[in-house]
Amino acid sequence: MSASASLKHDIATKLLESDLMFSRRFLGSVLADQGNSVIPAFCMNNYLSLFIYESHRTLKITDPQRAALLTYSHEAVIEKARHSVKLFDGSKVGHAGVLAEFTAIIAAGRERFLNNTWFPPARVLETDLGEWRYRGRLVMTTQVASFFMGIPTIATSDIPVIGHTLMAVAEAQARFVDQATESLAWHGPSFMTAMSFGELKSRDRRSERYFKRLFDPNLSDELTASLSAFQCSLNFLDVMLSADQTAASAETMLKLRFITLYHVLSSLTELKAEYGSKLSSASLGLLDAILSHQSSGTVMHADGRGFRNTLVHYTPEERVVPRLSLSLPYYGLVEEYYPAHDFTTLSQELGEHTTRVAMLLDEWAQN
Repeated sequence: MSASASLKHDIATKLLESDLMFSRRFLGSVLADQGNSVIPAFCMNNYLSLFIYESHRTLKITDPQRAALLTYSHEAVIEKARHSVKLFDGSKVGHAGVLAEFTAIIAAGRERFLNNTWFPPARVLETDLGEWRYRGRLVMTTQVASFFMGIPTIATSDIPVIGHTLMAVAEAQARFVDQATESLAWHGPSFMTAMSFGELKSRDRRSERYFKRLFDPNLSDELTASLSAFQCSLNFLDVMLSADQTAASAETMLKLRFITLYHVLSSLTELKAEYGSKLSSASLGLLDAILSHQSSGTVMHADGRGFRNTLVHYTPEERVVPRLSLSLPYYGLVEEYYPAHDFTTLSQELGEHTTRVAMLLDEWAQN
């Protein structure tokens, strides 16, 4: 193996092990506090699936013997959940496919939970959407949880049912992570350790009425639900995951902020292009405030896609490898794609922009 190929494989291994150790710290917290773990597990599921799916694919190339020992069950569900991170950018489904998924999720919830009361006048009190807010910020809904789990036909307001399904997938995820990291030394806390679970509040809604008050009344229910997914993703990063101040988590935190912002911004750009003519002037103003910001330009810069691909798929592009080094912070990847930044300054900008975009989406939802 050439020196360049060896370095490329070494960097890929370091990157994936960082993510898997982040996952181990989180899963350790889940096991230690199972009573409070369901909503954080909903929020983390698609990211865990991303780490597992992509690290296994990478190890098949860089370390086939190790990969052969790390097979896992529920492969189709984990792959589908992994692709939900892309939001509208999913190459196989795009925005039309995402909206079709939310249409099915919404319909399944309404069919199961509405029009069941024997006394017809009381049906107005029935609900089909559960939501959770942490410190007042929306971090998950039953519909978004279903989308991020990769099982869109599940009865999404039945927490025991969806919790049982999630735990079966979580067991497969945990076995993979445990086996992949058993030789690595770090044990420590996750963001759950710093959470105040008394500030995690739930509420049931009737989606057909509630959606008309969110974002823009001219949007369809499935578009509103998809915007809620964007909102939940960013709020989770901003008010829950940001509690993890462990130095060992810094690389994965940068990754999660970058790829989430990348796909939210790309998806909002597509939404504006496809449906902008239907939006109110207030909605367009908030979209423009998000998309025209300098930091959005940083994330969506032409080189941003190459950086995103390295973060997601782990293996650096061949063309940049000669300028990377195991001795550099984040192996020199930040400076290669963003010469005006280093790891610290890009991390800071991404953290600030995650807060900014999350708050603007919250404002839009209440507009």
